[in-house]
Amino acid sequence: MSAKSTTSTLAQMLPLLKKEFLEAWRDRRALLTAVCFSLMFPVLLAGATVVMVKKQSEDATRVALIGAEEAPLLAEKLASPALEVDRLAQGDPRSLLQDDYDLVLVVAENFAHRYQEFRAPQIYVYVDSSDTGAGRAQRQVQERLAAMQQMVVNQRLAARGVAPQLLAPWQLEVRDVSTPSSRGALILATVPGLLILTLFVASLATSVDTSAGERERLSLETLLVQPLPAWQVIVAKMLAVASLGWLGSLLSITALVVLMPMMPLAELGIQQATTVAGVICMGLVLLPLALLVAVLQILLALRSQSFKDAQTQLSIFQIAPVMLLVIIDAAQIKLADSWQLLPLIGQQQWLKGLLIGSAVSPLWMLAGSLATLALVVVAVVFGARALRRETLLSAA
Repeated sequence: MSAKSTTSTLAQMLPLLKKEFLEAWRDRRALLTAVCFSLMFPVLLAGATVVMVKKQSEDATRVALIGAEEAPLLAEKLASPALEVDRLAQGDPRSLLQDDYDLVLVVAENFAHRYQEFRAPQIYVYVDSSDTGAGRAQRQVQERLAAMQQMVVNQRLAARGVAPQLLAPWQLEVRDVSTPSSRGALILATVPGLLILTLFVASLATSVDTSAGERERLSLETLLVQPLPAWQVIVAKMLAVASLGWLGSLLSITALVVLMPMMPLAELGIQQATTVAGVICMGLVLLPLALLVAVLQILLALRSQSFKDAQTQLSIFQIAPVMLLVIIDAAQIKLADSWQLLPLIGQQQWLKGLLIGSAVSPLWMLAGSLATLALVVVAVVFGARALRRETLLSAA
């Protein structure tokens, strides 16, 4: 295509682009939905992080110990900065669990007597499994009780001249090599999926209105009788819809970066790795995906039977891929580098790397973006053919 023909094509498309962009950006409801959803999840993420860190740092596990007179050293050995042990003479375990106690320990009445006779006295652990903090409390108490039990066993064996190593041929010691930064980075790992979901939601209303909505208002028929190639109509609508979706994702990225200094990431060991260059790179990474999502939403809305049917189909369309990304993250599936050529998965991996500061290959980013743009071209060609069908206008 020569420069003259390209200029002529652009001049021909300019009124159409102006019309589509004006209609998209004048829709206050669609614009408000895009802006509100884009700003909502960064605020919720920041608030959830603050609450989680505050709860972990301030909330100590409260344990009620009933019958401590039978085992005077038990409460002393159990107490720690993470465990607050209260000695009680008596009490109902169920009532205590309904109060502020996370766990209740009840020492049997004959504990001291059976302990002196080298018989196994009983300690009852009462826990409410429906409580979210009960599992952590039970694990902490069991770990400390197991350590105390092993100490008593070693002392008894040593008193009888038996080496404890005879009963324990090896010692298993678990060493966690993870850092607070790597554990805290799991919080930021959910952000790419939310950014992609923002892109879907921000462009949904506009894509339905510019396709199924125009068909029901009979304005699409007027547009199709104009001397314009069908691919120009699809491209103009795609660019208008993608502009709103891309705006939503950029707002989310900006809000997230602004809120990061207010989030207690330092307490989790996370260093803010996102820079201005990283923000620009994330915006560029999402641009091809915004175009692909926009053209696919338009095509799905055009093949729908009505405006409401288009809304339903696109709502399902935006949930399914995001759920796939959540499953991949939750299962911690290790994907080969070639998976970065696939839309959504590639963008998710790149956004995650840019957020937590891990290495991201520019070559794979370029190859994956080109693959996404290739799918955009295929979708535009398919959409242009669909516009030439007479049955399109009778779908409503």
